[in-house]
Amino acid sequence: MKRTLHPQAVPGEPQAIRWVTDVEIPVGRVVKAPGTIGPMLEYGVLTKAFVERGGVWTWLDPSQTWTEHGPRIRDAIGQAVDLDGWEIEEGSAELLGLIAREVLEGELSSYVASHGGHITVSDATPDVLTLDFGGACEDCPAAGSTLHDRIEATVKQRYPGLTRVERLEGGHPSTSGWLGLPVPGRGR
Repeated sequence: MKRTLHPQAVPGEPQAIRWVTDVEIPVGRVVKAPGTIGPMLEYGVLTKAFVERGGVWTWLDPSQTWTEHGPRIRDAIGQAVDLDGWEIEEGSAELLGLIAREVLEGELSSYVASHGGHITVSDATPDVLTLDFGGACEDCPAAGSTLHDRIEATVKQRYPGLTRVERLEGGHPSTSGWLGLPVPGRGR
């Protein structure tokens, strides 16, 4: 079955495209892929690829153009997502950071900006995300709710390996809630 894919540009990464589609593949870095997408990775047309719930991220070699290869890559991914033979290295700090940035700069950006704040990704490991709250978000009493109810829930839908989101406080990650109180289920 050939799937419909929606290409989405990755801000700041002109060689990257996120192909939005339903995917039933483990989340992480693509080591090996079935169909014609595999040789594209093997022979360097694509320099790397990641899979998330909701899409496939691909990076085109800088010597290539999306105009030339985009339709072929779209078709190859559309066919490959339904095939066996994917080899995925699960858990990726890079992928988690990319998804979090996309969420913060995309679907949640107007919400955060409407409150006079800004939130950026400070660090990511394969299962922990550290965010830096600035502007009005820095001292907001609802920051803990935004962190866990909005950001963590949204990122976890696309990256289920996320175990914890921390807030950078005073240059150091903190798992505490507002006023230093522990957030239930977050530990210390």
